[in-house]
Amino acid sequence: MNPLVMAVFGGTITFTLLAIVFFVVRRSSRTSTRLFESLGGEIGTSVPSGGVATDNYPRPDPFPGLSEALEETRWWQDLQLLVLRAGLLLRPSEALAIAAVTAAVGIAIGWFLTHELLVALIAGTLALGGLYVYLTHLVARRQAALSTQLPNALDMLSSGLRSGHSLNRSLRIVATQSRPPLADEAHHVLQDIAVGVSTSDAFDLLVTRTNCYDLELVVAAIQTHLKLGGNLAEVLDNISGVIRERVRLQREIDAATSEGRLSASILVALPFVMAILVSIINPGYLEPLIVDQAGRILLIGAGVLMVIGIIVLKNMVEIDF
Repeated sequence: MNPLVMAVFGGTITFTLLAIVFFVVRRSSRTSTRLFESLGGEIGTSVPSGGVATDNYPRPDPFPGLSEALEETRWWQDLQLLVLRAGLLLRPSEALAIAAVTAAVGIAIGWFLTHELLVALIAGTLALGGLYVYLTHLVARRQAALSTQLPNALDMLSSGLRSGHSLNRSLRIVATQSRPPLADEAHHVLQDIAVGVSTSDAFDLLVTRTNCYDLELVVAAIQTHLKLGGNLAEVLDNISGVIRERVRLQREIDAATSEGRLSASILVALPFVMAILVSIINPGYLEPLIVDQAGRILLIGAGVLMVIGIIVLKNMVEIDF
């Protein structure tokens, strides 16, 4: 088969798979949110010792045996946190099933194109890594959205407190007047409180679930108010100003580092693009890199150097403040 046809065929299958995964997880998240809102936030929640609400799904577990066998392990909780922080209402067993299918398709494409086991395993690993990168991208995007929405939500919360409403009532106003993802998280806190979780623990779960620094500041202020009292509305107003300034500064940093991030993306993608182009123009030219022992050593060395380069470039374009 012509290498160009093989490359197009493999790319089409990969794109189709990723599109299906994106559609499934997004539809699952939106459907679950609409169901939660239609029931008035009365879906039951259980909070295990790991600190993650696990019984918040509108459908049964498709792999109950797998979940029961692995739910006490640390990496199972970490996987659940990753999925929740990405805003996807998927069980860890469902996420593992999607990861297994993605890896299997990557291995099948690699084997179909080259008939080399090593290349097929590398393709499966890359497909699995791509899915993980996609999830971490969703987590970062959701955290940024939460930080952007927080100042207006804090204004509503402090206004409700000044009007004489309780904290829970003011939080319900935020939940009904805000947009996702902040509205979803506010609903989740109210849901936890409704099923018997203490207000303090419900906000602790919020921090664990989102891993958002700005939300952590807000929760620390609320926790202090619950223990010691004080003028919470004024504190929230001050935090709102700090978060607004942080968001503004972050946007300026993103604009200043946009060229560096684009250059880093091009440098990372360039070797793979050139390898594909060379294989199409001159089939078999890169075969010694896979067949010969020296070529495989060079590939491994190049991969290690590329990982080091990615880490260096990432640290160059990311600025903590």
